[in-house]
Amino acid sequence: MFYKINILFFSIFLAVLFNASAQEIPIGTWQDHLSYKSSVAVTYGNGITYCASESALFSYNNDDGSIERLNLVSGLSDIEITNVKFNSYNNKLIVAYKNGNIDIIDANKKITNLNFIKNNSSISGSKSVNKILFNNNLAYLSTGFGIVVLNTDKNEVADTYLYGNLGAFINTNAVAFDNNYIYAATNNGVFFANKNSFNLADYNEWSQLSSLSNQKYSNIVNYNGTLVVSTDSPNWESDSAYYFNGTTWIKINNIGLNINKLETFNNKLLIVGSGVGIYNTNFIQEDVLYTHGGSFGIDAADVHLDENNTYWIADKNNGLLKQKDNWNVSQIIPDGPNTSASFALDVNEDALWVVSGGYEGYRMSNLFNIRKNYEWVQTPKNMYNPQNGNQIYNFVSVLSNPKNTSQVFIGAWGGGLLEFNNDVFTNFYNAQNSVLDSTSFGSTSVSGMAFDKNNNLWVTSSYGDKVLAVKTPSNNWYNFKLDGTMVDYSVLTKVVVDKNDFVWILDSKSNKTHILKHNNTFDDVSDDDKIILPINDSREITTFIEDLDGEMWFGSNQGVGVIYNPSNVFSGETIQPIYIQQDGQTQLLLESERITAIAVDGANRKWIGTQTSGVYLFSDDGTEEIFHFTKENSPLFSNNIYDIKINNKTGEVFFATEKGLLSYKSTATEAQDDFSNVFVYPNPVREDYHGVIAIRGLVKDTDVRITDISGNLVSQTKSLGGQAIWDGKDLNGNRVQTGVYMVFNASPEGELKKAAKILFIH
Repeated sequence: MFYKINILFFSIFLAVLFNASAQEIPIGTWQDHLSYKSSVAVTYGNGITYCASESALFSYNNDDGSIERLNLVSGLSDIEITNVKFNSYNNKLIVAYKNGNIDIIDANKKITNLNFIKNNSSISGSKSVNKILFNNNLAYLSTGFGIVVLNTDKNEVADTYLYGNLGAFINTNAVAFDNNYIYAATNNGVFFANKNSFNLADYNEWSQLSSLSNQKYSNIVNYNGTLVVSTDSPNWESDSAYYFNGTTWIKINNIGLNINKLETFNNKLLIVGSGVGIYNTNFIQEDVLYTHGGSFGIDAADVHLDENNTYWIADKNNGLLKQKDNWNVSQIIPDGPNTSASFALDVNEDALWVVSGGYEGYRMSNLFNIRKNYEWVQTPKNMYNPQNGNQIYNFVSVLSNPKNTSQVFIGAWGGGLLEFNNDVFTNFYNAQNSVLDSTSFGSTSVSGMAFDKNNNLWVTSSYGDKVLAVKTPSNNWYNFKLDGTMVDYSVLTKVVVDKNDFVWILDSKSNKTHILKHNNTFDDVSDDDKIILPINDSREITTFIEDLDGEMWFGSNQGVGVIYNPSNVFSGETIQPIYIQQDGQTQLLLESERITAIAVDGANRKWIGTQTSGVYLFSDDGTEEIFHFTKENSPLFSNNIYDIKINNKTGEVFFATEKGLLSYKSTATEAQDDFSNVFVYPNPVREDYHGVIAIRGLVKDTDVRITDISGNLVSQTKSLGGQAIWDGKDLNGNRVQTGVYMVFNASPEGELKKAAKILFIH
């Protein structure tokens, strides 16, 4: 009986541990953090609705309400989707991208990539797929250079029509057919040709439709034997739709200023734009969908009307809308941030903060997003200065208080410093209510922020006189003038306070690294020491960070360097190069790369982001390359990395890229002081799991030995920071058998010890 009770207790204990980490992604895998709110296209087939945002695609099962995400991480070949279309003829889904890339997904969810347009260097200008029209197994792709015909049975190109002047490229927006002709709506009028011609690839077969003007036509459809077109008017003038009555083109009274799509379903003409206008065969508007249950207006990018007369609307601001009318509405959005744009990050405990902005006239809505406990929190679309009501823009930095993780600060290049407490905007600081300096126009441009060991917040406000400020925990403010900074000139983008309490400030415009030793006398600057770090070559410093050993690592436009003893920086210590051996030659570390971000993980390894070559992971001393992730060899969205931050509790590494945010589950976590929180995951290890098993909550350099229940050694390793991993195999490389395995952990000197158990199911 005693044995049975212990087995029951152990099973419950394992289940609790397993559930506690169930939302974490497995080690060595990627996860997207994309927005599904800004929808661009929708299609439907076999009870499944497919809705695309620019970054990703999701499917919605109409029977059980389940959602499946499809993106670069989960198997798609690209991002920046322009169109999706389901072909009921052979149950295939086409996903088309801005760069001309194409994925075809069959009924078994097999994805076939066709990259001939993307990789065709002879195509100048846009390669975007603007619209897709099916004729049985043939898909007519309207592209930025002409019409491409795909055979979707064979997943290959059947033909290409370049019908511009003398066979030139011509931006094609849509294609339609009638009994005799194929029509193409272009930026320069509507063209047509005999659809039964044996050589539509010959531009001589094509003519411009003289009954329409030589302007941009964004759509063309065949509605019950009648051609309907829509214009795309510039300068905020109203778009228009027309139908051809056999003699002349007659204007349709449309629903708003902008027409995004014309579609025909179930004997209805749908005009898609600022709502969805529904027209009968007499071109009389029967209804208009203009609101989502009265809570907001519809800005439709695309629509599909299914066999049950349900409208599936891809809304530019609100994801996928399922509507019967204006009041019987459901909103479907997978969990995600409000926007896929990301510029700077911060991670504390289980909270991730993401800000979207830039330094050069970059303005946008949805400026910040928060993820807590693996779910995204709804945040305001815009933020406003409480002093004058002006919009705050260009959020370029974010920082949480290490001693109070519910308090977070955001630096706005267009406004000042924002303070949040428990995710609520509570305080705003600028030149009008604090010592933060301002430009000659009165604006306060905040970027660099850092906390010191006494919980003082250091902040830079560029383009001013006293450009460095500090806010104490009691909310007292002080400011400092830095040598060599000029009013309306210095752009101070980064601040780090090291273990010596030295404040390091990067002036990105003048390529100066300022160092302040303030001696904890904020109101008396007479004993301050200030220097500008000497750089004796052509390097441009782009970023820096302190590692776990107290060394300062620098990124530049010519690779990476390090100051090994920052405490001597006022005595002449300066940046040293890092030499590595590659192909039998001695080289400087990443000397041909422009470094954009550096992060240090729990094992003191260096994650290094670049402007053009993705992300590198190096050993703690920088001499060994462990990983090199690029968009070509990984799900990384872009090789241009804006920021890197690490959740050292879980080992998840977040990458803010030019085209969106994603993360990678790495092997290192923050080392602990003792073994009080050791746990193993996944646990139990089930028969269908073949990833690595993590032992977390360890001290630095823990010696980890795994044995079977009889004490026979199965595996041995050392922790990376606070985590060790096991591949589930014995010393001979064989997957272990079903049973309970012991994990014995010991600190390097052996004074700390802790055992754990793993239930392994083969």
